[in-house]
Amino acid sequence: MRIKTNNKQKRKCPKILFTILISFILSMVVVTILVLLLLLNNNSAGGNAINASMIASLLLPDDNHHLTPMDDNNNNNNNNNKNRPPDCTLNQLKKVRRQLRPDTCFEAIEAPFYQTCSFTQETKCPDVTNYLDEYYQELQQEYLEKTIATTGNGDKDIDTDIDTATYDIMEAFVGLSVGCNKGFDALNTLRRGTFDASLSKHDWGMEMTKDGILHQSVCAQNVTLSFQVLPNIVQPRKGTVHCFEPVPATVKKLQTANRNLGYEAKGYKVIHAAVSNVTGVDYFQSKSRPGHENGGLGNCRNDVRNVECDVQVQVLTLADYVKEHFGGNDSSSIHILQIDVEGYDADVLLGAGKDVLERVEYLEFEYNWMGSWKNQHLYDVIEMLDDVDFTCYWAGNQKLWRLTGCWQLYFDVHAWSNVACVNRKRVPRLAMKMENIFQQLLLMEDGGTSATTITKGKMMRASRHEIMSLDPTMMTSKYLSPEAISRAMVKRNKKIRIKAAAVAAAAAVAKKKKE
Repeated sequence: MRIKTNNKQKRKCPKILFTILISFILSMVVVTILVLLLLLNNNSAGGNAINASMIASLLLPDDNHHLTPMDDNNNNNNNNNKNRPPDCTLNQLKKVRRQLRPDTCFEAIEAPFYQTCSFTQETKCPDVTNYLDEYYQELQQEYLEKTIATTGNGDKDIDTDIDTATYDIMEAFVGLSVGCNKGFDALNTLRRGTFDASLSKHDWGMEMTKDGILHQSVCAQNVTLSFQVLPNIVQPRKGTVHCFEPVPATVKKLQTANRNLGYEAKGYKVIHAAVSNVTGVDYFQSKSRPGHENGGLGNCRNDVRNVECDVQVQVLTLADYVKEHFGGNDSSSIHILQIDVEGYDADVLLGAGKDVLERVEYLEFEYNWMGSWKNQHLYDVIEMLDDVDFTCYWAGNQKLWRLTGCWQLYFDVHAWSNVACVNRKRVPRLAMKMENIFQQLLLMEDGGTSATTITKGKMMRASRHEIMSLDPTMMTSKYLSPEAISRAMVKRNKKIRIKAAAVAAAAAVAKKKKE
């Protein structure tokens, strides 16, 4: 049986084959040109080999393009630092949003005192054991091994020459605790840095509460685990922690406990002073309850000073203090700097200046809606610290969410939270530990635990707010818009008045009952 052939089909086949052939040839030409360009570029830069990922980056669409609110020049300069982690991709930013929900921060714009924001809930009481303590455990082991190697003996019955030898084994530890309050964190910092098991938070707590008057700690630092010191440490590392506290009643307790326990000889220094960006004097209340955690520079800075603000206290800057006590040697480290000054943390950093910050290995500070933070932006502080080689993170309960290179608009919501930063140039090993925690967290489906419930009405309002936008440009903007802030302030003032009225009404009822 003879099959009829369609002449039109016969004519089409060669055309299709010809088109495919031409397309293939053109594609190969494009690939060849790209490879030649890359080879020329690589040779001009002094490179010896071409990276396959470089070709792929040109041939494949970039779905995970890097997003950052920084301008191009700053971004390029910062990324030239080999220790600086790459900026977050769009997918990574979205993963952070699933773990630190932006919708929970909507109410915090209007009422930050309710502490509903996800990064407040996650970071209010940080646990640093899986990076900072782990790093110092490694240093402690190195110190022990070097001590034994230097002295030739690991026993406790040893020649006193080791006291001098330890200076050469490891640089003397320096910690600064600004706003150290009851002193528990500062004490544990000294224990961590000097490997001195005799520094006891339990004993410190007993001294601080001898008369039974001590304000309760929000994060229970008095009962949290202390840094674990190896039992066979022969001689503690040399070091000091400088505890800056302005509140008179608290300072008195700190000085008494320090004297009674003999901790000053072990390196614990109590300084009665406030720390800011300018030097001078300020006023504090002599009748403040010892250990009260909301007492800062702002308490006595009203237009008409409260009559209870009756004690004049020195205000200093870290730049001046470090120069006076540690000299101008910028090669020596300030190993840990902790700041908790009720809304004036950025002022302390500004008063430290570039020269001091470049010497700091690890930094912790609070972000807030009070004090100077009202007129300052976290983005600007993160950028300033990035310029002196710091990578910063939201510091949670053994969790870290990176801020440097991963900025999002809703982080500009001023809410109480804690930030931890590492100097990637001075301590790359610690920087790697912290970045690994963040990267591991990104692999988890749900790395956050904050499940703040919000009503359907609030959710609807939040969904229309700019902090909920997934547009890349809006999502990574530096600051909330002036319109969003002004609307929030009107509602905030209304809520403050309602809250004040409720407190006054409750006080009136209580007074009436007493009568």
